Amino acid sequence: MCTATWMTGDRFRYVLFNRDEGKSRSEELPPKLFQPPDSPAYLAPVDPQSGGTWIAVNEYGLVASVLNYYDAIDPTAPPRPGAEKSRGTLPPSAVAHKHPEDALEAIASLTQSVRFDPFLLMVQSADGQGGLLSWNGVELNRLVLPEVRLPLTTSSWKSAEITAYRRDLFHEVVTHPPALHQLLEFHGFYRADQPAFGPSMVREDANTRSLTMVRIGADRVSMRHQYFSPENACFLDCSEIQLNRRFSK
Repeated sequence: MCTATWMTGDRFRYVLFNRDEGKSRSEELPPKLFQPPDSPAYLAPVDPQSGGTWIAVNEYGLVASVLNYYDAIDPTAPPRPGAEKSRGTLPPSAVAHKHPEDALEAIASLTQSVRFDPFLLMVQSADGQGGLLSWNGVELNRLVLPEVRLPLTTSSWKSAEITAYRRDLFHEVVTHPPALHQLLEFHGFYRADQPAFGPSMVREDANTRSLTMVRIGADRVSMRHQYFSPENACFLDCSEIQLNRRFSK
């Protein structure tokens, strides 16, 4: 239950991500700076339950985000052998690399040795290179980024109807090429008569938790985070963290 969009402009790139979660899950922590000793520094919010994240961006402007791939989940399938890991470990694993191709290959290799539930993983660089990996628990497929249809969205309930609704809404609200205010309007849209349908959603068992927005500029990478209030069906005040941008040779 998540929705992602992105856009590019003059020397900048934006990636926006609505995170939806079950109400039983712990409250997420806002973005913080991670500085691994042997890989690029990165920014990411944290799910305290798993210790992972759903979106991360490193100092080279490489962004990775993961969505649960509900349509591929087969509850009758026997579990695959091997150790199981949270999908929240995938974005940090991806942004340990400088280039999207290296990140995608690393994640593809992980799926052969580690057991993950089905996922959609988007990886993209500041110049729009990258792709989408879809893992159904057995097979891995890949699309290059221009082939990915916006918005990238999933839902655990009435998946086909909700996906179609959000895509129709996206094309009503967002022009081509998109403007940032249009993407923000789309991500904040709440449908009062069908509260589970919009990109900002509320159900008895789940609701939107936050909007995270990554901005990759010429000199800095930033991540803005806003909690969502299900009572008021709106995003709250934002926090922001920044990182100086580096360029690979």
